[in-house]
Amino acid sequence: MADSNDERRPGDWTHKSQRTYESANTIVKDPGAKKWYQDTFWIIFFLVLLWPVGVVLMWRSDWHVAVKVVVSVVLAVMVYFAFNLSLAAQQLSAS
Repeated sequence: MADSNDERRPGDWTHKSQRTYESANTIVKDPGAKKWYQDTFWIIFFLVLLWPVGVVLMWRSDWHVAVKVVVSVVLAVMVYFAFNLSLAAQQLSAS
């Protein structure tokens, strides 16, 4: 059931030897492109909203080691102060 110009339509029967398949390379958009979780935007997004995931993504990324260390130290200091502030608030509310 081909059209008058001999084009195949989806669902038309073809013999096994006449079938053509898409190559896997044509399905993948760009094999060299970064994954979404390697993108700087998403790393910073997770560092702000869900910092443990952001730290893991940051250390697995191609960021410079000095930047990774500085961001990790800043986050560790922030967690330390947040923990101490919560303990101080609990002591104030208990007394």
